[in-house]
Amino acid sequence: MRIVVFGATGFTGQLVVEQLRALGASDLILAGRSLERLEALEPRKNEQLRVADANRPETLRALLRGAGVVVSTVGPFLKYGEPVVRAALDAGAHFLDTTGEQAYVARLIERYHGVAVEKKLAVVNAHAFEFALGICAASLLCDAHPKLHSVDIFNRVEGTGASRGTQKSALAALQEDALIRRDGRLVPRGASPLPLRVVFPNSEQRAVAVPFPGTEALFLSRAYPSVRNVTTNLVLPKALSLVAMALWSGRAALRPLQGVGALAWLESQIDAGDAGPDAAARAAADFTVLARGKGAGATPAVTVHGCDPYGITGALAARGAHTLAREGSLKHGVVSSAEAFGAKRVLDELAEHGVRYVMHG
Repeated sequence: MRIVVFGATGFTGQLVVEQLRALGASDLILAGRSLERLEALEPRKNEQLRVADANRPETLRALLRGAGVVVSTVGPFLKYGEPVVRAALDAGAHFLDTTGEQAYVARLIERYHGVAVEKKLAVVNAHAFEFALGICAASLLCDAHPKLHSVDIFNRVEGTGASRGTQKSALAALQEDALIRRDGRLVPRGASPLPLRVVFPNSEQRAVAVPFPGTEALFLSRAYPSVRNVTTNLVLPKALSLVAMALWSGRAALRPLQGVGALAWLESQIDAGDAGPDAAARAAADFTVLARGKGAGATPAVTVHGCDPYGITGALAARGAHTLAREGSLKHGVVSSAEAFGAKRVLDELAEHGVRYVMHG
């Protein structure tokens, strides 16, 4: 089954192509807006190059001709993601992306879940570092402790910069309301005057965390109805957390700025920077994802540890696409990483990339 990598010339897209080649996937279509940049990828035998633009539907139809799986790394996904999803479903292809934008995923669930189920296709959103690891850790936790009523996810990364795509997605996400699961309902998280405090297992050091609009609140309770409360949080240094909380609480002010072009100026400044951290910086970046549960008097947890978040994103997206091409998805519709592939399988397959997980309690 032919795999299309849309955004193949971007920072994350190149990592996905590299990992797909390592997995032995040869029938690839490498796609982007610039033929010159695509040719710089030095396509191998049985690899095709196709030029397409998310803003031009006719190019997407041509791009996906004969495709079985579409991987998109083109963000911000709120701006560029939906046309590619729609084209993939029209072409009868599975879809997978590396988004980190909750509002985009919520929109796709509302608009395309039923269509994907009917067509027996999978739309796998956020099969990337933060959310794939978070939903898989939370799913393992709920499997082991079926009486949990609450799950909180905390993401901590130390020692790396962000790619241009990540910075643009974060800027877009700041303009949207973040949703959490509270008493079984999806509700806006609202402003919070102070960062949260959290202690990671086997550590006496208190960390501080700020709200983060994660996809776990969208998916976890669907698979585990007893879990009625879900939040996602980002651990930051204390000083930075206070700045982040100020931005979070004042994010509504960003929307008028969009109208007067201020955010376009910020995007131009992002474009002027590096595409993303180099290999040495990526390798030096350590991360821990904590899924902490509450229920029946217990507070169990699962932690996932590793390094190189961007490399892990490349491995996740490539393995996910490869699995969809060979085996399909465990469930159809707009689904999480855990629903599509199985939480344990996703984490176990990352062991060769240095990722390990631990059950606590």
